[in-house]
Amino acid sequence: MAKIIVASSYKGGVGKTTIITTIGEILANRGFKVLEIDLDSNCTLTKCYNKLFQDITSKNLLSETVSSFKGIYPAKENIDIIPSCLENNLLNNIMDIQLKINLTKTGLKDKYDYILIDPPGYWCAHTRNAVFCADILILPGTCSSLDFSAIELYFDILKNCNIEADTFVSINKSNTKTNEPGILEKYQNTFKEFLIPGTIPDIPSLKRLTENVNYPIHAAVKKRLENYIDYFLKGANNG
Repeated sequence: MAKIIVASSYKGGVGKTTIITTIGEILANRGFKVLEIDLDSNCTLTKCYNKLFQDITSKNLLSETVSSFKGIYPAKENIDIIPSCLENNLLNNIMDIQLKINLTKTGLKDKYDYILIDPPGYWCAHTRNAVFCADILILPGTCSSLDFSAIELYFDILKNCNIEADTFVSINKSNTKTNEPGILEKYQNTFKEFLIPGTIPDIPSLKRLTENVNYPIHAAVKKRLENYIDYFLKGANNG
């Protein structure tokens, strides 16, 4: 049965789509079968794999009770995608567990090793659907007080939702020249055991990965990202 990984945030610009893309690429390269689901009407993940303007999208998966689903498109070797659409943000009156129900009823959880979900960068019905079906929840933030405060607020929301997912905080886009002074220590002192050790560096190759999923990542950077992924996978398996 698939392990469901969600990267979610209370605001945009924190690199959640980059995280989902990177995790998907590394897991696929390891031979795992990966399904990526784009719930964001910005369609950034969908655009990464050149799957814009499809007839069936994640909007259908959220708005209908289905026993089978045909909106799955091959993206590359070992990666399929359920794309998003601009109309996705028109959905409001949907159950918070509709996605969880449909992933089970369609048998998708049995067809993949990992399901990766990219919801909108704010708290809404789409985000709740992603969070409530997550096994692993990653909350990314950059090295700024605004992103730090957004994650604090997100934790307060999650406390009232009885979330069962193993939750991790990820520091993204770290750059020693531009990091806000003292922000790394602030993350460490506040989020403690939830914090993934180390940071994801602010480097051009990761930005280009969301523009071209075949863009080669430097071996040293790839190794660092693999260690990052192994940390929360191991933590979730032990939890």
